Amino acid sequence: MLDRVKERPFTVLYLSSAINDSIALRGQLRNQGLQANVTHADSIEAAQQQMGKTPADVILIDFGGHSAGMLESLGETEQAKVLFDDLPKLVLADVDDDSQVLPLYELGATAVVVHESRLIPVLIREVVASISEQNRKLFKKKLDNAEQRCQKLIDGSSEAVAYIQDGLHIYANRAYLDLLGFAELGDLMEEPLLDRAVGESAGRLKNFLKEDQATEEFEMSTEGGDRIKVIISSSRASFAGEECLQIFMTRKQQNSAEVEEQLEFLARRDILTGLYNRNYFFDQLHTRIGLIKDHEGESGALLMLDITNSDALKRMIGTTGIDSLLTEFGKEIEALVGGKGLVARHGAYSFLVLLGKADQAQAEVVVKSLIGYAKDYIFSMGTTSVTVNVALGLVLLDSNSPINSMELVDRAERATNKAAEKGVNQFELYQPNLKTASDAEQEETWARRIKDALKENRFFLAFQPIVSLLGHRDLNRFEVFLRMIDEEGNPLRPMEFLGRAERGDLMQSIDRWVILSSIKEISAALKRGEQVKLYVRVSEQSLRDDGFAQWLVSRLSSIRLPEELIVIQVRADTAGYLLKHLENLRDAISPLGATLLIDGFGEGAEPFRLLDHLKTKSIKISRALLENFSHESAHQTAVAKLLNDANGREMEVIVPNVEDPATLQLLWPMGVDLVQGDFIQSPRDSLEFDFTQF
Repeated sequence: MLDRVKERPFTVLYLSSAINDSIALRGQLRNQGLQANVTHADSIEAAQQQMGKTPADVILIDFGGHSAGMLESLGETEQAKVLFDDLPKLVLADVDDDSQVLPLYELGATAVVVHESRLIPVLIREVVASISEQNRKLFKKKLDNAEQRCQKLIDGSSEAVAYIQDGLHIYANRAYLDLLGFAELGDLMEEPLLDRAVGESAGRLKNFLKEDQATEEFEMSTEGGDRIKVIISSSRASFAGEECLQIFMTRKQQNSAEVEEQLEFLARRDILTGLYNRNYFFDQLHTRIGLIKDHEGESGALLMLDITNSDALKRMIGTTGIDSLLTEFGKEIEALVGGKGLVARHGAYSFLVLLGKADQAQAEVVVKSLIGYAKDYIFSMGTTSVTVNVALGLVLLDSNSPINSMELVDRAERATNKAAEKGVNQFELYQPNLKTASDAEQEETWARRIKDALKENRFFLAFQPIVSLLGHRDLNRFEVFLRMIDEEGNPLRPMEFLGRAERGDLMQSIDRWVILSSIKEISAALKRGEQVKLYVRVSEQSLRDDGFAQWLVSRLSSIRLPEELIVIQVRADTAGYLLKHLENLRDAISPLGATLLIDGFGEGAEPFRLLDHLKTKSIKISRALLENFSHESAHQTAVAKLLNDANGREMEVIVPNVEDPATLQLLWPMGVDLVQGDFIQSPRDSLEFDFTQF
């Protein structure tokens, strides 16, 4: 359950007499990796003010013996009910038996936490419930809006449609009334559908109405007494907020093969324009995105075209005229797109286009052709001629795009709205605003930026020298750092993109790029007659990937280093969970000129126990032990002991983060051999350093 809220910020309104309670709770939640905000109020008035500033997801009440009164106050006024009624309410109560707990539930408590140790899991459960309820309301609102749009389409549809509840007609469109010979809807309302069935059709129709979804042939009687054979298709639906059965009735005039073909057509097509309908389009979009995600490097595009002067068109040519315009214009869009994509009707005056295989340049060619056609398009009805104004939104599809079709279409709508704001016959490429975008959109955008940087070779290495205080100059040692250049040519530091790369599952690609680039540097140095040893950090994602070890062995085998010139740095906290895996990796790469180093070494009570299980020749002391080193005697003592124990094991020890001369002076007498840090030299983009000065 914790995973369900880790990526989503939430707010807890803490009602208590002490503000320190809310501060402590926020610390507890954030220590668990949650994006939690805790606001505080010591009265109902203060709580209402806080809700006005920062709406909460959950209310936590901690007023001891007064909690019941505070809980009751949350529903005393209409304003309070509006603000608080829908929110989960937790009460932190120090009570002994159920007789004290039950009144709190009767007053509206969602949960009563008796033991404070259970507060966090109960709180997280209620946060998940609150967020789920918010999502449910949002989806309900979207569903209601969609149903309203569908109802408008059904009202004017040429297909006979009716809604049946408990066997009775509660709605029928004009086409349905005409098919059964009724002049007005009131003549049919509340009439059982079974009364229209003839002969044996009545029994089958009775069972048919019990099905959630079905298609079958029946014989029905019209109001005028005629018998007609019809195909009825049904599906569960809602009308005016009530569950019911929606039926489509088509008079049977063709053979069964033609009927099946027509039913298939109706299931996929918009009744007015003959284009694909939204449901079919959404299914195809979902399928295409799945294929793009399964095949790295494939891409596509989603376009939305909206007619922005629909109000003016309705005034000039009326509803019938605009229906004819939409049909004609939609067919022309389909002809222009041709075999490159799929065209569907979206809203009342908008269309969707899916380009299954297209990059940005190819998609923009289609966009410009559509805009060009729209500019020249003239629709005539009688003596009246009109032109259309359009706006187009373009969304590029790649392996980082969400699988959710509704989310993608929502992005296309936002881009289309921006295009409309720019003027007539404009288009806009969807680009999320990183300041206002959702967390998912930001992660998606960063993943795309990082992939582009890898493709466009906008990563580069920086090198920090590791020097010997004992005068061992047989090798030039450097730690490898990674830098990225953004789209404007500005360098980015690792903290700006590595976290995003980890969450986007891109660290394996980055690690391999770093290792290959490091191998190239070593090979180039060997050709110059120099011995360069590079220390490379590798992520936990790569270390857990079975394919990484095989890939590394393959690369090392192809170059045959003369000695150990590349060192794979593994964090101590990671190594503890991957002992067997790392042993196999060490054994595989050791004969090929590579070895392992344990980084971040020395924290914890018995750090050398790790080395009893994972034999390595090199360690790098934890950077935390070097912070404020010249003023922290405890750090000095710990480092001295680590060095003494490591020297007893004849291990190579690197002390990092040497940032000032005082630190270096303290380390020298401890018998340190290898050190690195900005005081010696900060990371640079070349293997240049005068090792003879130490």
